[in-house]
Amino acid sequence: MLKVRMRVWNCALASLAMFAVGWGANANAAVGDVITFATAPTQSVARTKELYGPIAEYLSEKTGKEVKLVIPRNFLEYTSKMRKGEYDIIFDGPHFVSWRMQSIKHIPVARLPGALVFVAVVKEDAKINTIDDLIAKKVCAVNSPNLATLSIIDAFTNPVRQPVIVSQRSFKDAMKCLKLDKGAAAFLPVKFWNKFKKKGKTTGLKILYSTKERPLPPRTFSMTKTIDIVTRDKIVAALINSEGQAGTKPVLDRFKSKRFVAAEANEYKGLARLLASVWGFHQGQ
Repeated sequence: MLKVRMRVWNCALASLAMFAVGWGANANAAVGDVITFATAPTQSVARTKELYGPIAEYLSEKTGKEVKLVIPRNFLEYTSKMRKGEYDIIFDGPHFVSWRMQSIKHIPVARLPGALVFVAVVKEDAKINTIDDLIAKKVCAVNSPNLATLSIIDAFTNPVRQPVIVSQRSFKDAMKCLKLDKGAAAFLPVKFWNKFKKKGKTTGLKILYSTKERPLPPRTFSMTKTIDIVTRDKIVAALINSEGQAGTKPVLDRFKSKRFVAAEANEYKGLARLLASVWGFHQGQ
């Protein structure tokens, strides 16, 4: 009797496995022409739709396939799904691009023009003369995986000898935090420092440290190699030749750019190291 039951059970398992394989194949076939597109959740859902919805429609028109904008609720969801390879096209920072290149076979295809430089700012009368003087001190910065914070923390080679981040919601808040003496320094993109300087809001402050010797590429589109080569070529051409196109105008206006430029793989080499302290991106996670 036991042998009969075992045979019945094994047959049931085999049938279930065959059903699962068949269902999985059908599921993949059903979404085979849908290309998922995501971006870092730095805006509200409504604003993300306003900025990036037109790009999804533009790429759909140019490729003949449905490019679907997927909006994660927060960075935890975003990074989790990114690591699982659930997004086909992503527009975000160079540290993430570098990680995807080495971990999930993405390729960088187009980016905003220019370069990113970040600075650590302190009060002029502070007894702080080098970046190492910030070790173990509180600093005002947007929490990681913010690229400004990660880029300046990268200057501290010993992970147990680093500043203590006083988390801020924005670079404007980081400046307020410094002026209120809640931290010994503020970490900012240099373009924000220059903007504050033009408004006369940097009196009594100075740049302690700059990453100008190691500038980074700005936000970049990367794409999974699982997209067929013909579609990939259409996407690249559409992005590079999108100047004046309504579909990309909201994003280009947002970043004060007129066009996207071609992204070169060597620009991102080694930048994944910036994510070494970020949960989920440690080796083996």
